[in-house]
Amino acid sequence: MTKQKILLIKTGGTIGQKPNNEGILEPSKDEYIHKVEGLQDLANITLFDLGNIDSTDMETNLRLTDPTEAEKTKDRADLAHLIYANAFKYDGFVVVHGTDTMPETAAALTYMLPDLKKPIVLTGSQRSIWMPRSDGQNNIYTAVQAATKDLGEVVIAFGNYVVRGTRARKINEEGYDAFMTAGIEPLGKLTALSEGIRLADHRVKRGDFDPRIFTDFDTKIFHYKHISGATVDEVLLEVTRNQNVHGLLLSGFGAGNISSRLIPVIRLARTEGKPVFVYTSCDTGAADMGIYSVGAAPLDAGAKPAGDMTLEALGQKFMYAIGRASNEKLEGDEKLSFIESIIRKPYNGDIMVTERRK
Repeated sequence: MTKQKILLIKTGGTIGQKPNNEGILEPSKDEYIHKVEGLQDLANITLFDLGNIDSTDMETNLRLTDPTEAEKTKDRADLAHLIYANAFKYDGFVVVHGTDTMPETAAALTYMLPDLKKPIVLTGSQRSIWMPRSDGQNNIYTAVQAATKDLGEVVIAFGNYVVRGTRARKINEEGYDAFMTAGIEPLGKLTALSEGIRLADHRVKRGDFDPRIFTDFDTKIFHYKHISGATVDEVLLEVTRNQNVHGLLLSGFGAGNISSRLIPVIRLARTEGKPVFVYTSCDTGAADMGIYSVGAAPLDAGAKPAGDMTLEALGQKFMYAIGRASNEKLEGDEKLSFIESIIRKPYNGDIMVTERRK
């Protein structure tokens, strides 16, 4: 049986870091893939070293005033273009990545490469692969195995689970099962049986593909989570007026309820032609802003609900939507309606609750 071809892309993260003289982990150029036994039995693997950064510094596609400052500021865009350029050459892709912003990268790749219909599997580790009891070897092995399976979406393979990239959240900084998904069961689970990974039926399967790519995200968005009783609305008005802010994400209490202090901010954003979306700060549920008056008032002022999307996915999708609108050269209400249509459209299960309850 012919083995599948997998492109394994390294971007950095804890997995390849080594302690310095002070015992602090820092990026290392030393190769570590050889420490994972059995990989060549799974697939024919090609390695590509895209970078070596901490994922906290991972960028999507910065829009900078000075183009000379743009070096090394398009990390996720570079990653997407690399996968796109090799879409027909490989059966699957593995991205070794830092854990802190892995869900954001998984979401961004979903929007950047919407029709790939091949597995893009992100993984990494909680402990450096150079340290005892590292989970790095197991995670890379699982990720490569997942990339050979009947998957047609972006996923995270980590610990004992394979989870959907657009629903993933990092829930544990210490445990080996660091990622789980909101409102949906994992797409796969490790078993002691010979096949290793048992996939669930609700996964997106491989299919015919005609790959497209879009990386011109508009990164000039602002996110605010209100602390009950805080009085920074005047500051937020100044932020909203700033020409370098093109959209706002607001964290709502409960079902998307917004303090009345922030209503002038939303009205100003509407006047400025800047989209405002509200998401729920709860782990379960959706921004359902028509239930209470404190949710209905922001709707009347021009804010829109983001359903049950995670912040990790919503932030990337928001930048994608504004970027798409800019490329279409849309203005005014047409631009805002276009952005809303993208936010409310499901991409590989990123949003499951979109309509207001009756």
